[in-house]
Amino acid sequence: MPVSPQIIELRQILAERYPQPRRARSSYIPTGWAPLDNLLGGGLPKGAITQLLVPNLSAGGAMVLHEIIETMQDLSQYVALIDSKDCFEPVADHPLLLWIRCHNILQTLKATDLILRDGNLSLAILDFKENPSQELRKIPASTWYRFQRVLAENRSALLAITRYPIVSSAQITLSTTHRLRLEDLSTSRTELIKFLSLEIIRSRPIREYQYA
Repeated sequence: MPVSPQIIELRQILAERYPQPRRARSSYIPTGWAPLDNLLGGGLPKGAITQLLVPNLSAGGAMVLHEIIETMQDLSQYVALIDSKDCFEPVADHPLLLWIRCHNILQTLKATDLILRDGNLSLAILDFKENPSQELRKIPASTWYRFQRVLAENRSALLAITRYPIVSSAQITLSTTHRLRLEDLSTSRTELIKFLSLEIIRSRPIREYQYA
């Protein structure tokens, strides 16, 4: 049934008299973990790669990973974890987590490419923290730029966790500033995370990665 001219005119009058505020499209994906979201001004940048450096295995990388996954669950947001060394140890049931367990670099990169091109998940986490430098440095720089182009198209985000600065196209590079001690093994993660801090060590202008 066609809409009458009077209804169309009424809609136009209402739109002119009571204009709806235009919502700005967010440039970030909130993770729900306040220390990270506050540091980055709202969350992980959409359409870009964020690199998190964990200088050693006791630098808190696993804690950051668990915090982000759990807080994303609390926000009812799906997240993909591409686990390069199949080392993730879930401490709870995560129904909204897509956990891809890999065993070598080639598997990991193929899985990452598939997840990013699918575009249905707003956040993918690439866990490279257990990989040695000789493996990671064999990844061509073109791989990261290809991932970057895909991210720019679908407005999703990729967080790469690694001990080495390998992501040449990362918009933001962060680093943990805490080293766990032997006596910390008896302390709960809830308490330890309070002492973990992050810092931005490199940031590129957002305009380089804006989606057109």
